[in-house]
Amino acid sequence: MANKILMPALSPTMKEGTLTKWLVAVGDQIKAGDILAEIETDKAIMEVEAVDEGKVTKLLVDEGASSVPVNSIIAILDGSDDIVDNDKKNSEIINKDIKNQNLEFEKNKSVGNKNKLEDIRDNSKKILSKKHKVSPYVKKIAKEKDINLNNFQGSGPEGRIVKRDLENIDLKKENINKGERPSAIRKIIAERTTITKQTIPHFYLTIESNVDKLLDMRKIINKDSQIKISINDVLVKALALAQQMNPKTNISWVEGRIIRYNTVDVSIAVALDEGLITPIVKNANLKGLFEISQEIKDLAKKAKNGKLLPEEYNGGTISISNLGMFGISEFAAIINPPQSSILAVGTIKKTPNVDNNDEIKVTNILKSTLSADHRILDGAVAGKLLNDFHNIIEDPFDLWLMSNDMEII
Repeated sequence: MANKILMPALSPTMKEGTLTKWLVAVGDQIKAGDILAEIETDKAIMEVEAVDEGKVTKLLVDEGASSVPVNSIIAILDGSDDIVDNDKKNSEIINKDIKNQNLEFEKNKSVGNKNKLEDIRDNSKKILSKKHKVSPYVKKIAKEKDINLNNFQGSGPEGRIVKRDLENIDLKKENINKGERPSAIRKIIAERTTITKQTIPHFYLTIESNVDKLLDMRKIINKDSQIKISINDVLVKALALAQQMNPKTNISWVEGRIIRYNTVDVSIAVALDEGLITPIVKNANLKGLFEISQEIKDLAKKAKNGKLLPEEYNGGTISISNLGMFGISEFAAIINPPQSSILAVGTIKKTPNVDNNDEIKVTNILKSTLSADHRILDGAVAGKLLNDFHNIIEDPFDLWLMSNDMEII
């Protein structure tokens, strides 16, 4: 009996993905649990496991194909010729759509004469013209750097384009002029952030906090501990406790309905080469600082290696984004739907302040900006959440006492 392998939905928001690599070939005998392919989503590169056993009789989607719709057929196990023919249309539609979007480069084809080259770039962008004579090295570099050689005048024999001809051009300028295709992840991030900003009425609240005590506490904790906690670890715990104190903020607006949550799960913004991903520290209000610190390190490592599971980045009840390590004093972040708020924190700066005795004292100040969804959060509700966060980090020793880490220290 034939089994159809479908393009999986690896997240609730996934509508299409890129089949980056097949890990099986036609004729392979597979069993449940074997890895079939690697799929790139807007979040990460995920492995697709087989749920049935059988022989691979057809791969219907080309390796490297993008914009492959969720639930479309990508391969067949134990299929007869009739079944393969019936599903041929599926393959043709998908791959035709991919080619129409110009997301695949065609391979060079030899047509009799080795010096006769066909174009390998889409539309009007051509790397080589048929009349050009090009050295193998230049051909390789032109393909890698996407250099248009149509207007080149070669300095080699009979106008042959050689290595020294490339040394006279500004490759950086050449690449900028042609532009670059965004990755699948960057493309989806661009679409979603645009939609989010246009459809969610953001409002912003900013507060300044004296974190002298927080820095002192962190110094004490890290003094004799093998696990070193960061400022961000403390802020994650503080934000989780603040949301626990403000259940009215632990909600989402989903298709005209208000969803309320019983857990506090903090999403952490992690920067990747291709964009941003937000792994989740679940039940962060119930975890200790050391536990949170280790979990964040593990999640960040998995995120950068593309190994996060969908359940590790889908969901969350509130997000935190920290750009303090880059010297950013303050900024406003875009809400991560369906969440209703995100906290943006900047760098800690030494600032002169007047104390209660009218004396000038240098203190460590942290600015935090809360972005909130005005459809479900009013100013007073969001303001209390931010103020409670502020109070916790200004006097953080209660946070330490509630974090289970006192037993370790």
